[in-house]
Amino acid sequence: MTQPSQSEFLWFLQLSRDGEFIGTREKPPRKPTLPYISSLITTAGEAGFGALLTATNYHSEHENYTAAIAALARTAQTDPGLLIAVRPGMFHPAMYAKMLATAQNLFPGRVRVNIVTGSSPAENAMYGDFEPHAQRYERTREFMTILRQLWTQPPPVSYHSDLFAFENAVLDPPPVQPIPIYFGGASPVAQRIAADLADVYLMWGEREDMLAERLAQMRALEAETGRPLRYGLRTHVIVRETEEEAWQAAERLISRVDPEVRRAFVESYKHVDGVGQLRQIEMLRGLEEGNLLVEPGLWAGVGMARSGVGVALIGNPEQVAAKIRRYEAMGFSSFIFSGYPHLEEARRFGELVMPLLKGQGGEGSRQIHTDTVAPVA
Repeated sequence: MTQPSQSEFLWFLQLSRDGEFIGTREKPPRKPTLPYISSLITTAGEAGFGALLTATNYHSEHENYTAAIAALARTAQTDPGLLIAVRPGMFHPAMYAKMLATAQNLFPGRVRVNIVTGSSPAENAMYGDFEPHAQRYERTREFMTILRQLWTQPPPVSYHSDLFAFENAVLDPPPVQPIPIYFGGASPVAQRIAADLADVYLMWGEREDMLAERLAQMRALEAETGRPLRYGLRTHVIVRETEEEAWQAAERLISRVDPEVRRAFVESYKHVDGVGQLRQIEMLRGLEEGNLLVEPGLWAGVGMARSGVGVALIGNPEQVAAKIRRYEAMGFSSFIFSGYPHLEEARRFGELVMPLLKGQGGEGSRQIHTDTVAPVA
């Protein structure tokens, strides 16, 4: 009998319109109203997820910090918390440290932060951020350093650099519970920052050999710093009762991709300078529609019409659970999943996969083979 998973599982809090298809010109039908956002949090909790990620990008219908606080206030203290993404170029760290501390004190244990340096200068410019890659990471390091200082050092705290300066800041009371810092980035400078300052180092889904290489690099840095790190993986997921049904669902998801939407999306690649995003683009390069299998159990169709992570775990419940177990064996202990539409897919994952991971579904009753996951002809 396989031991119950000790990993944490997070879902995605969609702050834009949601629907069953991606890459269409038409707006998805479901609006991100506060009742819907709140119901997604509650449903994810019922499905076994411990928190939800709120992304930050200019194209979302809602600014994520405002939406996160509203949703936390509307849902129960026993519901999942939120992993709130922030771009260091958007806030002064002394102010943001206070904002997060306030949120954690109002909603104890329900607040985490995901630091996003940003991979597209064009999108960063929409926020008034014109810093090049190297300067963005220097700013990120100082942003994270200041958060930790203000949360842990007795006041007053002062800080002076070319990027940030403040005098005698008082953050009182401090967070009632520590606020975990999640951070991702594939460049050497990003990996170094993670080793020095993060609690969880996040990676987007890639081939297992690519992930193993990154993990080896990070463990070497972890050994240098002497700081323990946890490792997280962000992917989409498409799971159905049978493998055939999963592939049918995948094909349906991208069945309405508009050629012009796809063309504009590919054109946007030219403006990317983030190493992690470039790795996704390179991994998916050459995959043609109808041949989107990156490796057994990992499908690249989402990358046809969505930036960021472009891959999804795919298969029947046993296949998806087995793929997650493989990642756990590699060293991952934090997983952030999503699917379209997000409420129904969260519930489906909770019903089909979570019992296998938590040791509640008789995982040994059916033989698991991840190497048999393949597109249906």
